Amino acid sequence: MRHPDELKQDRSLAINGGTPRFDELPWEDTGIVAEAADDVAALIRTRRTVYWGGGPHSKRLEADFAALIGRDRAFFHQSGTAALQTALFALGVDEGTPVALSDSGFVASLNAIYHLRARPVFLPTHPDTLQCIDEVAEWTDGTPVHTALITHFFGNVADVEAIRRSSGARYLVEDGGQAHGATLRGKPVGAYGEIGSFAGSTKKLVTAGQGGLNVYDDPDIDWRMRTYGHHGKSGNFEGVFPGYNFRGGEIEAILAHAALRQLPERVAARNATADAMFEIFDAAGIRTARPAVGLDCTPAWFDVALILDEEWAGHRDWLVDALVAEGIPGWHYPALIGMPWVKPWMTSRGWWGEREEHLLGTERALWDRTLVLGTQMSPQDARRIAAATAELLKG
Repeated sequence: MRHPDELKQDRSLAINGGTPRFDELPWEDTGIVAEAADDVAALIRTRRTVYWGGGPHSKRLEADFAALIGRDRAFFHQSGTAALQTALFALGVDEGTPVALSDSGFVASLNAIYHLRARPVFLPTHPDTLQCIDEVAEWTDGTPVHTALITHFFGNVADVEAIRRSSGARYLVEDGGQAHGATLRGKPVGAYGEIGSFAGSTKKLVTAGQGGLNVYDDPDIDWRMRTYGHHGKSGNFEGVFPGYNFRGGEIEAILAHAALRQLPERVAARNATADAMFEIFDAAGIRTARPAVGLDCTPAWFDVALILDEEWAGHRDWLVDALVAEGIPGWHYPALIGMPWVKPWMTSRGWWGEREEHLLGTERALWDRTLVLGTQMSPQDARRIAAATAELLKG
């Protein structure tokens, strides 16, 4: 792999004044099913787009999504972040409650913990899969973990059963926001925890434009979740505890339902795009995050993650800017524990110690040399983008 200093002096690069490899970024599948437009228009003509207890489109979506995952119940939210927060609340997470959190994940999971004033117990990332490691006992030792919140990141699959066992957590929430359609040991992601949580925002395989879904079995969880997401009201009247307006709308439910009906085809298309990238990066000797060896799983790829050589630490952000200047849609995710507000906040609560300081260093060292390319493009575009990226990195 070329050294960052060499690339930064390459005058052929667009970021250095050269000509971009591509005139524009590739076409991107936002996840929205345009064929649902007539159904959305028909709904708008009824002037009934929101129902206090959830409308008929939301209820049909909930029933069909729960059935897909093999669960009894589902609750449609206005965002995936709201779904994560109601999931934790429904399980009894409150101020100071220890929640084991995979550092591999999107910031929404950390935000949900913060807004409940719970205590995050960060878990390390495996350097090859970029998923949470399986054996986390040394990272939770001495902390009575109440709930494990584990993300299946990039559409890849984490071994949530092993993580739950080794963490000692009483409850498990699976964050499958980027992994609709992925499986673990023959069961859909979201089938293993007390709650499976999914996002429906842009680019997701079951997108509502904006939305989120939780799946579960327990009727008590259902009551707590719906009450919390309905301003804390039990029914339409008395507020039994403080809550939020987290209910999903009917327009979003129509869009999500349309996407849900196409899920197998969408998963196949995204995986074909990922496979096209993997083939080129493998041939070029560029590391990519893949499932753990021996883990019985099938990803539903949302991103292809590249793991750069160690000398790229501290230079990755420049590389992403350089790729975008070339017409290559690169992106990156940070270490959650490295968010600038996390250490001061946890220190103020007495939750930051040597273990957290050590993990901060190792996680930053890993995540500061990763970047991702989305699978929301065609396989043909993926080959062009991957080949150009490989040429840039390898020369």
